Amino acid sequence: MSCGMRRGLPGMRRGAVAAALGMALLTGCTAQPATPTMVDSSGAAIRAADPSAVPGLTTATRITRDARRRIFTGYPLLPGAPELTKALAAAVDAEVDPFLAATAHTPPSPTGDVPELNVRWSLAAASGDVAGVRLVTSRILGTAGGESRVTLWYDGATRTVRPSTDLVDGPRALATLAQRIRERLGGQANAARVQPSPHLFTSIGFNAEGNLVVEFSDYTVAPGTAGRVAVALDDTDFASLLSDFGERARQAAVSYRPKFTAPPFPPETSAPDTAPSDRAEGPAARHVDCRRAKCVALTFDGGPGPDTARLLDALAARGARATFFVVGANATVHRDVLRRAAAEGHEIGNHTQHHRDLTRLPALQVNTEVQRTQQVVRDAVGRAPTLLRPPYGATDGTVGQIAGSFGLVQALWNADVHDDTGGDARAIADRTVSMARPGAVLLLHDVRRPTVDAVPRVLDRLSRQGYTFVTVSELLAGARVPAGGVFQGLSNGR
Repeated sequence: MSCGMRRGLPGMRRGAVAAALGMALLTGCTAQPATPTMVDSSGAAIRAADPSAVPGLTTATRITRDARRRIFTGYPLLPGAPELTKALAAAVDAEVDPFLAATAHTPPSPTGDVPELNVRWSLAAASGDVAGVRLVTSRILGTAGGESRVTLWYDGATRTVRPSTDLVDGPRALATLAQRIRERLGGQANAARVQPSPHLFTSIGFNAEGNLVVEFSDYTVAPGTAGRVAVALDDTDFASLLSDFGERARQAAVSYRPKFTAPPFPPETSAPDTAPSDRAEGPAARHVDCRRAKCVALTFDGGPGPDTARLLDALAARGARATFFVVGANATVHRDVLRRAAAEGHEIGNHTQHHRDLTRLPALQVNTEVQRTQQVVRDAVGRAPTLLRPPYGATDGTVGQIAGSFGLVQALWNADVHDDTGGDARAIADRTVSMARPGAVLLLHDVRRPTVDAVPRVLDRLSRQGYTFVTVSELLAGARVPAGGVFQGLSNGR
């Protein structure tokens, strides 16, 4: 059995995937550096629509970290498509559950060198009554690593979720497609592995020109050194193979003005209003000397999310400031929330585009993860962040150098509330208050509803203790940390 097969293929039952992941840990499959993507002359990138152009779209984000593993997952919630939401949640669970099982007995690591799972998403289409969502899952298990790719399609006319193979017109068309893929791959991959199986053709979409793109998960049709293997077919090669739904999906994918027209969610499940409350006035401009004042910095990672607007209401009602370390993929969706937060005096920091452990990525990819979120924030609020919080607090010399090249200080923390490990609002509030000290940088997550529910209690209780709520940059003001350097809060307010 090959290293890739030990990792488990898309479409395997959960138990089989869990066993495959466990075997990967035991055998130590080596993660190979990716070479450039195999593409034809048409370009084999599945087009990504702008999610901010879909009214009412929001996100579901999960962050789990402990001494045994790290997990970050995200997927979109499209208004009017609850069936798609359910299918995406199930697809993410199908990745998370076996990973949890395979890592349940992983020895704790004080250095953070633990297995990591990351699920990121993009919109392959969102126009008319058709939507497509592409999920890319990255796994690192010791020295094992790899990516799997799945694109699910939603048919609003029938309110059904379709696999990628429904873009082609039945088994015969899939067999023809497999043959044409084999011809294109030639000796670049093990073309004999390209068989007309739904378990292999898990991700099919269209590029910006409307050409059909087929991509494969790692180790399915090529060695691990190949990286992403994908082929684009032009109209003469695939037009006769598309199903009726496939043609509708193609038209939706090439629409440059996404307008998803499925019926909206019922009122009770609609996305929350992100506009400021009439009574919520942001804190006025000020200068706080944290060498004299009793300062504490509340920081919120992973968002923005569906509950971030409520969090802004709570902060505004009490004249408190906070720092939001945003994930670029979520910030793209919630640009209105970003603009509101900045307008109300809060600080926006960079938490990278997809929340991956930067110390495990090549320098070029680290640069991309940082640069893309810099641009998202700059486009939304008119200025780029000055702070970078590396996901999981994982940093090294390369991360520091790249942060420095962007003029960013690495802002970590000195008080971890561990709200991402569970607990209700009362328990989270109790832990937060107990960990507050002058000069503390408290780590919380605004993608967790219990955390947002806890914030009013935290603000009221710490206010009574005489604390001033400041941004990280306000706390950092007198510390003289150079670009690329690390700041973890003040000791005893100094």
